[in-house]
Amino acid sequence: MGRVRVFWRNGARLTGGARWLKVVVVSAAVAVAAVPLMGAGRAGGAPVPVGGGEPGTAVGYHVSAAEQRAALAYWTPARMAAAQATAVPQVATAQNGKMAKKIPKSVHFAGVPTVGALFSTTGSKAHFCSASVVDSPVGDIIVTAAHCVDGNGFGKNIAYAPEYHNKLLPYHMWAVQGIYVWKTWQTKHDINMDVAFLTVSPLDGREIQAVTGGLRAGFMLGYLQTIEVIGYNDTDSEPSRCLTNSFKFTTNQMEFYCTGYWTGTSGGPWIIGYNGKTGSGTVFGVIGGYERGGDTNWASYSSFFGVDPRDLLEVAEKAAAAPASPGSTG
Repeated sequence: MGRVRVFWRNGARLTGGARWLKVVVVSAAVAVAAVPLMGAGRAGGAPVPVGGGEPGTAVGYHVSAAEQRAALAYWTPARMAAAQATAVPQVATAQNGKMAKKIPKSVHFAGVPTVGALFSTTGSKAHFCSASVVDSPVGDIIVTAAHCVDGNGFGKNIAYAPEYHNKLLPYHMWAVQGIYVWKTWQTKHDINMDVAFLTVSPLDGREIQAVTGGLRAGFMLGYLQTIEVIGYNDTDSEPSRCLTNSFKFTTNQMEFYCTGYWTGTSGGPWIIGYNGKTGSGTVFGVIGGYERGGDTNWASYSSFFGVDPRDLLEVAEKAAAAPASPGSTG
């Protein structure tokens, strides 16, 4: 068990402008040791949970190179087509006529390179969610809902397919090498912390952002926004998109109305200033949070993108930018 000093850009009035985090490495292949956060996501070449026990601590999980290769090999076209969504089934709850007329409808389309399907397994079950590439200095960050990658323990065989549609992989499949969530999500499934940032390994020597582009990450932008939401339903061969408006549901929870968002859309980005040609814009929410995104097909939710998601992105960026530990195979 060790402590490292990590500086944050959240304006908190802390001694020296710093926040202290406890960091621990736990692995069947590596002895328990104290490591700095900057290198925690790279140690050992085996899965490495990182984090302490107090609230506000990030928990990271490093996927070894061998496991990344296994994940890419696992996802055959048949397994991708058979994967089921991670969230609970949604139902088409009746609405009164006046309300129904005001609710927009989602439409299918071929997709954009910045958004894709995220595949994983839990035991013998294959799952998928939605995710998107985040613009960052390291160039290898994607964002999704925490429940997509950490339901009751981190998922396995996690891989990301940008612009996946009609069983096609126009931008190939990318192996996930790091998963980052807040400890309060992992221990309590705090709906206000249903956000996860993932790092993906380079493909043919290129970072994913250089290939697909990325969405700017927006924080503290309020609840009321005009947005485009993109997600992958488990019953469709193409993603869905919807132009709608977000609003406050409760403190730290946002909501929007649009019909046609079923299971599988969890983790789908809420995009401000969406450009349909490039897929660019600003992501300021992902389907998740309350009821893991909602249990009706016309109302969806997101954890508010405030200080905590911003800090979690910084944790992922720091881990991605850290050099590999000596002897690492990951």
